[in-house]
Amino acid sequence: MASGSGSVELIQNQSPKPGLTFHSQLVFLSILESIEPEVVNAGHDHGQPDSAAALLTSLNELGERQLVKVVKWAKGLPGFRNLHVDDQMTMIQHAWMAVMVFALGWRSYKNVNARMLYFAPDLVFNDRRMHISSMYEHCQQMKHLSQEFVLLQVTQEEFLCMKALLLFSIIPVEGLKSQKYFDELRLSYINELDRLINYGRNSNCAQRFYQLTRLMDSLQPIVRKLHQFTFDLFVQAQSLPTKVSFPEMIAEIISVQVPKILAGLAKPILFHKTVTPPSLAPRLAMPTQPDLA
Repeated sequence: MASGSGSVELIQNQSPKPGLTFHSQLVFLSILESIEPEVVNAGHDHGQPDSAAALLTSLNELGERQLVKVVKWAKGLPGFRNLHVDDQMTMIQHAWMAVMVFALGWRSYKNVNARMLYFAPDLVFNDRRMHISSMYEHCQQMKHLSQEFVLLQVTQEEFLCMKALLLFSIIPVEGLKSQKYFDELRLSYINELDRLINYGRNSNCAQRFYQLTRLMDSLQPIVRKLHQFTFDLFVQAQSLPTKVSFPEMIAEIISVQVPKILAGLAKPILFHKTVTPPSLAPRLAMPTQPDLA
């Protein structure tokens, strides 16, 4: 196999196959590392006193900046650009919240050991800010997600594989234009996570796979509640003087795509029949087959 940029180009133009050698998996992981977006600032004005409107506006601004990074990141994922272009946009529009919240969990885990929510270097939520923001319950759920990272001691490689898989975690109920390829590509990413786990440890591989897939599943109820919260906030901002502003791209997704998800026109793809935080799941339970129905 060619080295350097040639290898990257080769992998990006083909979906990862179950028969990849470990050398190819190293190339695969190096691509995930190379396309991982840098942490962006929210541009929060610390000269102003904290208020719900100021904090929520800063979160929206941060979401807009992160969304730009998510689009670029997704297009760099191996195999993604081989999907129908409409499917590419659909996947991003449906999974952006899950990807961002999962990345928030990782940043909070690595930077503050999940004691606070590390939205950005210039926007960290302690308990006081969570209360002021008017989204305390949601913040607590996201903080608990980050605490699961701590309990499981998630590695960077595991995080990168799982975050990529979350882009494949919710689709329209009618399916995608390139549904067969989507299913194959998603399975390939699952195989990469499984291979990573099996290479990195001598025992308890099945338990680790179970824990990490539980972690991904546990994100979905959090994301659904956040979808409802952001949509309600957006509607209020249109009719009431809330002083919460929404940048253009975020506003379009929240007004057009989120209502479809809330109406049940899109469905999450879960690994397990029930959603339980991995730390509360049976310690010796075995992984189930991904539920693609």
